[in-house]
Amino acid sequence: MVGKILNYGSFNIDESFSVPHICLSGETMFSTEYYVRAGGKGANQSMAFAKAGGNIYHAGNYGNDAGWVKDLMAKNGIDMSFSNMKDERNGRAFIQVSKETGDNCIVLYPGTNYTYTAEEAVGVFESFGPGDWLVQQNEISQGGEIMRLGATKGLSVLFNPAPLTKGILKAFDFNNVTILIVNEHEAQSLYEELGGEKKVFGLDIASELLNEFGSMQGVVVTLGGEGVVAKFRNEGKTSEFKVPSRKVAVKDTTAAGDTFVGYFLASFIRAEKEEYFKRVDIALNEANFASSIAVQRLGSMDSVPTLEEVSQAMKEQ
Repeated sequence: MVGKILNYGSFNIDESFSVPHICLSGETMFSTEYYVRAGGKGANQSMAFAKAGGNIYHAGNYGNDAGWVKDLMAKNGIDMSFSNMKDERNGRAFIQVSKETGDNCIVLYPGTNYTYTAEEAVGVFESFGPGDWLVQQNEISQGGEIMRLGATKGLSVLFNPAPLTKGILKAFDFNNVTILIVNEHEAQSLYEELGGEKKVFGLDIASELLNEFGSMQGVVVTLGGEGVVAKFRNEGKTSEFKVPSRKVAVKDTTAAGDTFVGYFLASFIRAEKEEYFKRVDIALNEANFASSIAVQRLGSMDSVPTLEEVSQAMKEQ
C-alpha cells in the first residue's frame, strides 16, 4: 500500500501585487494588478502533492475568514479531516511580484498559523505510522515538537525549512529528518549556523549538510535558474545528482519551491518499486519539470501543474 503523506503545514491568504520592480526602502509605487488567492507554503505543497497524485492529508488550523481556502483544497483531492477552524484571522502573505524579472518579495502575517500545538498533533498522529511521511515547513508554531512526535511514531520526515529563521537548528532536531529540501540561500545559512565559515556551493554544500546529520537519507538543494543538485545515501552507498534547469519564460516564482517539494515526494513514493537511487533520479527530474511549468504562471496554488501536464512536458522535451 502506498504510504500516506501528512502535511502539517500553514494556510495563508495571499494578497499579490504586480509591480515594476521590488519596492525599495522609502519608495512608493503603483501596483498594476492585485489578486487574492489561497496560499501558504504548507497549503501550496499539499496542492502540489494532490496534483502529483499523492495520498495527501493536510493538518492544521485555518481562520474564520479562510473557509474558502479549506474548501478549495478539499475540492482538489486533499483530505482536510485533520484541519480545524479557529475563531480568529487566518495567516496572510503580502507578495510583490516584479514584472521585470518575475522575482518576488513576501511579508508574512502568522495569524492562525501560530495557533498550532503539539497537544493537538498527538491526536492527529494516531492515524499515521511507519510507511507514512510527515512533511513540514517553518511557518507554524511548535513545529519542532510536532516533528519529534511524528518521528517517534515512525513516520519518515521531509523537511523544507522555509522561511529559514535564525536558531532553526535549536527549534528543530534535524536528526529526525529523512530528506531535507532547501534552496541555495537556505543551504548556506544552515551551513553557517552549523559553524561553517567558507562559501560552499552546489554539490559541496549538499555533501556538507548530509555529513552533519548521520540519520538523514538525502539533501536536495534547488539552485533557481541553475537547476538542482542532491546527494543521497542508502545501505552504505552514496550517489550525487545534478539536474539542469529548463529555460523558460518566467512570470512568477512564488510557488516554484512548493511545487518542487510536492512533486518530488509524490514521485519518490510512486516509484517505490524502483532501485533507491533510480527513485531519487525520477523524483528530481519530475519535480524539476513541474516547477519549470509553475514559474510560467501567476499565483501560488493556481500555478501548480497537473501530473498529466508534467508527463506531457517530459515526453516533449
